[in-house]
Amino acid sequence: MRTMLKIGTSHGAWIGLHVDWQWSQADRGFLSEEESLYRNWKKGEPNNYNGNENCAIMREGGGFNDDRCNRRFPFICYDESSAERYILITAEKNWTEAQSYCRHHHTDLVSVRNHTENEKVTNQNGYGWIGLYKNWTWSDESKSSYRNWEITSDHSSLAGDDRICAVVSSGQWKKRKCSKEYRFICYEDNLILVKQNKTWAEALTYCRQHHRHLVAVSTETLQHWVKRRAENASTSHVWLGLRFCCTLRFWFWVSLERLCYQNWALGYPGSECGHSGAGRIQKRAKVG
Repeated sequence: MRTMLKIGTSHGAWIGLHVDWQWSQADRGFLSEEESLYRNWKKGEPNNYNGNENCAIMREGGGFNDDRCNRRFPFICYDESSAERYILITAEKNWTEAQSYCRHHHTDLVSVRNHTENEKVTNQNGYGWIGLYKNWTWSDESKSSYRNWEITSDHSSLAGDDRICAVVSSGQWKKRKCSKEYRFICYEDNLILVKQNKTWAEALTYCRQHHRHLVAVSTETLQHWVKRRAENASTSHVWLGLRFCCTLRFWFWVSLERLCYQNWALGYPGSECGHSGAGRIQKRAKVG
């Protein structure tokens, strides 16, 4: 809400919230990044009919349709402990009820990761709800659950377009087709990549003299931005403000922030005196 008061626009402006399709098991480490993007939409789908189709159903033949989440259909569960992984439940439920049932009795609503799995589910089960649904996500991949939607039940203006984004107007958020044109609001991440090779101690001194501290990656959102900024480095690693205390035998941020969020690479951390933390850089593939 403090951020909303700072924005204070009355004419409508894009914010970084948009609709994205995701699988019910996406947060459980079940899908790789590539697998999480698999879709087998039927021709003309998803069409967001009447502006309110936020869940997905598998039809006969294996194609996906978007549909209203409150409709009642059979559904397909996935059970990681069963020899028969894909289980058709013929009792008709809405999407949320189907998800709850699958999570209670099996693993989850089925997530279809590739064409091979799509064929297996189709051959064994026919049709029903699957674990694909629309979720509002922030463009910076933060996990903020704060919402301030305008109170309205009319979504007819959104029909026929599955690309829905959010604008802020007079402090409230409104759903609009992403193809519309509005002003927009950006923000800075305050991260500075210093393109000079230094030891950790030299880097710490430099940051304290010219800025504030070596970065403390204290949240998942900050991890995302540090990763993005570090992609412009010429080295394979960049220093973090993380240090091992030899006397007390623990890792700490030199900025004295609490070490709650951690994202250690496999095989780390070690516990040797004189060690400091560095972020390993994974370059993103360029398209085109």
